Amino acid sequence: MTAREAEPVVVEGVRWHELAAGPVRSLWFSPSGAVDVTGRVVVFPGLGLPRYLTPLARTLAEGGVEVVVFDALAFRGRPRRVKPTIPGLSGAGQEWVSELTAGVHGRGGQVVVFGHSTGAQVALEVVLSLQGSGRIDSLVMAGPTFVPRQRRLRHLVPAGLSAWRKDPPTELVVLKNLARVRTDVVRMVLSGLRHRPEERVGHLRVPLTTTAGEADSFAPAEWIEELASRAGSGGRSRVLVGSHNNVFPHPEAVADVVRSAGSPL
Repeated sequence: MTAREAEPVVVEGVRWHELAAGPVRSLWFSPSGAVDVTGRVVVFPGLGLPRYLTPLARTLAEGGVEVVVFDALAFRGRPRRVKPTIPGLSGAGQEWVSELTAGVHGRGGQVVVFGHSTGAQVALEVVLSLQGSGRIDSLVMAGPTFVPRQRRLRHLVPAGLSAWRKDPPTELVVLKNLARVRTDVVRMVLSGLRHRPEERVGHLRVPLTTTAGEADSFAPAEWIEELASRAGSGGRSRVLVGSHNNVFPHPEAVADVVRSAGSPL
């Protein structure tokens, strides 16, 4: 068999979901038929911009994990849209995850919910709403926003100037999505500033893992440690290489955290 005919390691696809909250597009990354599926990870991106999470999704899928990325904002042309707020996205996310995990849990390993940046806030609310179903095994909050002292714009802006200082220019791939979401970004940030994850993690009944890059000024080490320590069912924190968007240049390091999320605390 030639290289051209060889089966790809990761099979990628797109599916649409018409939900009560609005349309959602799922970006699928599945192991090839030659790889045993060891679990599923559902992913909530920051600011509704899914493209920067592609390297992480592919890395996980190459290792046997089926990955589904939530995309509710990075497209146009639909008559209805999910509200670009933490409550709006988490409401749609709850319905989306319920649909994805129906009849799946227990059949292909663990189900991990992963969220990055404001997506970590969305993921937290989704897990809190669904944890009683028994379909979710653990939650990973990567680069979770926003530290209490940054919940005023005059404090948030200086943090933003340094949050990506160790991330590469190739991350500009997200600008294609950013051009689509436009004013949604402002609404998402303002909604995220009102959200209080430190008050919500205590209600978790599944294990929590928090992680961030060593130079992430949006999610410094003491913040992710605080969230983990407050988790209702126990938590742990991991500081990794990189800055706020380390999921893009360092997907293997973040993938290791995701793979270990379901192991005993």
